[in-house]
Amino acid sequence: MTPRSTPRRLAAGLAAAALLAAGAAMAIGTAAPADGTPANGALVNDVSPRPMLLDRGLISTLDIAADPATPRAGTTSRTITSTTTPAPQSEPQSVAQPVPPSQCLELYGTTGCYGPPQINRAYGVDRLHRRGLTGAGRTVVVPICYHNPHLRTDVAAYSRHWGLPPANLEVLQYGDVPTADPGDLGQAACAAEAAVDVQSVHAIAPAARIIVVETGVNQTGGTAGLDELIGAIGWVTRHRRVDAVTMSWGAYEANFPEQAGRKDDYRLLTDLRGPLKAAHRCGATLIASSGNTGPTGPNLTGTALYSHPTVAWPASDPLVTAVGGTRVHLDDNGRRTAPDQVWDDEGGVATGAGRSAVFPRPAYQRRVARVTGDRRGSVDVALNASGKAREWFYSTYNPLAGQEPGWIRVAGTSIAAPKLAGIVALAAQRAGHPLGDIHRALYAAPGSPRHGLHDLTTGTNTANGVDGFAARRGYDLPSGVGTIANAGRLVNALARTAH
Repeated sequence: MTPRSTPRRLAAGLAAAALLAAGAAMAIGTAAPADGTPANGALVNDVSPRPMLLDRGLISTLDIAADPATPRAGTTSRTITSTTTPAPQSEPQSVAQPVPPSQCLELYGTTGCYGPPQINRAYGVDRLHRRGLTGAGRTVVVPICYHNPHLRTDVAAYSRHWGLPPANLEVLQYGDVPTADPGDLGQAACAAEAAVDVQSVHAIAPAARIIVVETGVNQTGGTAGLDELIGAIGWVTRHRRVDAVTMSWGAYEANFPEQAGRKDDYRLLTDLRGPLKAAHRCGATLIASSGNTGPTGPNLTGTALYSHPTVAWPASDPLVTAVGGTRVHLDDNGRRTAPDQVWDDEGGVATGAGRSAVFPRPAYQRRVARVTGDRRGSVDVALNASGKAREWFYSTYNPLAGQEPGWIRVAGTSIAAPKLAGIVALAAQRAGHPLGDIHRALYAAPGSPRHGLHDLTTGTNTANGVDGFAARRGYDLPSGVGTIANAGRLVNALARTAH
């Protein structure tokens, strides 16, 4: 099977990954002008979003916390430039070790030390597992950049610790895929993203088959790019029966006119949609993260954030279910100690959400037109993503300079989208077939407890000097139809309305 090039390619590869390093982060001192012209960034605070440049035009929504432990000798000066240093060939001893929320406050200053026992209890997934709904017979696809040679051992370490069965994991390669260089910040971020995405899906749907499709050097000789990742989705859904595709990456809509050099020219974006349309026709449920920088996002070079609203694509695509971020408050047993809220941490870190400049309002959002206006509203649904409610994952690759490999505490909408993909796998098992587009089921009763949803009414995604959107009763832009309160009821609703 040979991948086929897309007709037009965004002359851009990977760009700013919003990975937070506690104690050394970048804020944008001067935002970009409305026409997309890049502006200069400046170091101002320790808690602001740090756009980490992978290449150009594509962001990852992964957010890894720095390990507070003292790094071992020799690691503090780890280079960010490309090297040929191989990744460790055996499972390393991690400095950090998972602790429950009750111990997290003393170590990290937050209760954000959640694992599958807390998250699955909070969303009601544990009850589905006990009833035999584990995603058996269903398939979730994770498209990602570069090859991670430690993916299987990382997922195995995660599974052993949390008492999960071994993952049913298949790795495919789309084109010429080099191994991620652990000394290169961007490539290490891709490899870590793969580990986190797979573990997120596996915790929700432990019996589902997970196919990782790795992409690499494009056919023009450049680095991994958005067109390769989108192309891989069309390719794999042609050759495999796929229930869900989860995308924890994307570009911002404003990047495309900036790349084209013409205001409001989105043809580079619309030319990329072919593989998504093909996957949609094949019956796959397409899911994407909405971003971590509130109502705006980084420019192509990752040097600044736009001074005007923009939303992430593919999350903003009408064919895709956009997943935003919330903050959960849980005890060691996964019981809520306070209501969920829209993710709006300090320092410019908040859920992506807003109105698309590219796509008009789709039919499934007609009932919420008072909020979306005549545009596609993003997001559709929201799950935990807050930096104050981090979750444990295991990754040999750690893109934070000077940090040990192993257990990491992760936030961002990168951990929200794969959870929904796991829920879709459970619902597809219940239905006995792929669900396809789930928007109709989600919008049938926004915030309805009967459908297993909970309406969020607190929080806003205003951030980085750009006015965002507040939570409100019913549908709103930063939380969509709400968050999951009872996965069993949501799975029933998705399976019942699948088409």
